[in-house]
Amino acid sequence: MIIISTLSCLFFLSHTKRQQKDALKRFGTSLVMLLAQDNEVKHALRSIQPAFLDTSIQRVRELDREDEIGYLRVSNNQVIMFEEKASWINSDMEKIPLRKDYEKPVATLTHTVWTRGGSRLVGEPSQTSEAPFFGCITLDSGETFCDFTAPIFEKQTFSEEEFAAQILGEEVVSEEKVQQILGFVQIGLSHRKLDERIQKIIWQSIIPMGVFIVLGGICITFFLTRYIVSPLRHMASITLDIARGNLTRAVDIRSRDEIGQLSLNFNEMTKALKTSHDEKEKIMTQLREHIHSLCHANSELQKAQERLVRSEKLAAVGKLASGVGHELRNPLGAIRNALFIIKKKTTDMDVSTGTQKVNQWLEIIEKETERGLKIVNDLLGFSRTAKPTVSPTKIHAIIESSLSRLKISEKIKRVIQVEDPVPLALVDASQIEQVFINLIQNACDAMPMGGILTIRAQREDNSVLAVTFTDTGCGIPDGIKNLIFDPLFTTKPKGLGLGLAVSSSIVQRHGGCIDIKSKEGEGATFIVKLPIATIPYSEAAIK
Repeated sequence: MIIISTLSCLFFLSHTKRQQKDALKRFGTSLVMLLAQDNEVKHALRSIQPAFLDTSIQRVRELDREDEIGYLRVSNNQVIMFEEKASWINSDMEKIPLRKDYEKPVATLTHTVWTRGGSRLVGEPSQTSEAPFFGCITLDSGETFCDFTAPIFEKQTFSEEEFAAQILGEEVVSEEKVQQILGFVQIGLSHRKLDERIQKIIWQSIIPMGVFIVLGGICITFFLTRYIVSPLRHMASITLDIARGNLTRAVDIRSRDEIGQLSLNFNEMTKALKTSHDEKEKIMTQLREHIHSLCHANSELQKAQERLVRSEKLAAVGKLASGVGHELRNPLGAIRNALFIIKKKTTDMDVSTGTQKVNQWLEIIEKETERGLKIVNDLLGFSRTAKPTVSPTKIHAIIESSLSRLKISEKIKRVIQVEDPVPLALVDASQIEQVFINLIQNACDAMPMGGILTIRAQREDNSVLAVTFTDTGCGIPDGIKNLIFDPLFTTKPKGLGLGLAVSSSIVQRHGGCIDIKSKEGEGATFIVKLPIATIPYSEAAIK
């Protein structure tokens, strides 16, 4: 608004200056032409009588109501007949140049039409004949004047031939005449009044106009900001919030115009968008729940598949072990009986015959035969798939019994934490005791330099009892976690690799499972999950 106001004021000021200068120019031209065409002035110049100029000059002074004439000069071709300057001019008249450009006039009238009762001019007179000179003069005092100089021509007279032609009614007489210049009229108009008028226009018109434009612009800006821009900006801010996901924002409806209708439509659109978003979120939540269920089902399916594969392996190995065990058990038993007889016979013979060395060989054969029989018995035990005879059992008693059947190093500290009261487990005590013995033995083997063995029993939920065996040993590498329950897999130098496989098979036959959590170098934790006996079972056990 300020820029528009400034440009408007500058344009109006420029236009006003041009108008004032044109008016000043017309005023000066009128004054100088009035004197130049005055017959009294011509008579005064012709007769060289300055007194004849008083009336004409007084007439010009009366026209100068705003005291704009700075100097006035009338001169003939030889002398200056009259000159005067205003009292407020600080320079002398001698420093004002006198124009004498009309010493050799070329102005002519080309055509004259004579009619009855007078003459009238046809065609354009020469522009250089009667038109005044116009120019600006700056004096030594710094004052600037618009200088107007006009020539004074000899008064037009009729010759006898021309008068006769007019009386006889001749239409046109064409001739060329040279007009004689009697002198010059020079008037200087000051810029002081022009500047004062311009200053007055500036203070009375331009500045109020600029202030009015600025105030009008401020009012228009306030109106646009208050009723159009501010609501749109507020709506844009809410749009950004909605784009970020905040669909609870709404536009305040402050009017009933187009902006108000737009705000109402925007709120309805936001409400519909929120409804759609809520429905989408509801569908997404259901979809996420389905995906979670599918992931859980997939995980359970993978675990079931692993258990199935492991069971198939166990069944295959069990059949193989059963066949091999039956085939090897009888020859090994025959060998052991034969060795017993041979050893008994050689003991009764003379020592000097060298039977002592034979007895040493027989002892080695017997020892290795016993080891082979043990392996065969383990294979036969693994191959047995007897269904467990379950009953409500106190898990703490099974833990204590398992610990009592093992020889645990004094370097290993035992910590037993059993929840009080712990529910009864529905298990076959003898088979679960074998599982606990295997897990405790593995934990002790993982801590040859000593450590802490923690056994914890607690209810996991209403149907599962969790028994945890935690050691501070070397841990299990991630690469073999999925292999430790496979039959014949072992990391021990003399192990057969059937302990965890047999334990997992026993727990699965009870309807439970074994989980493992371990990190290499930080120990391992085996979690045995067993079913909890129901209330009738518990009451029966208590009775």
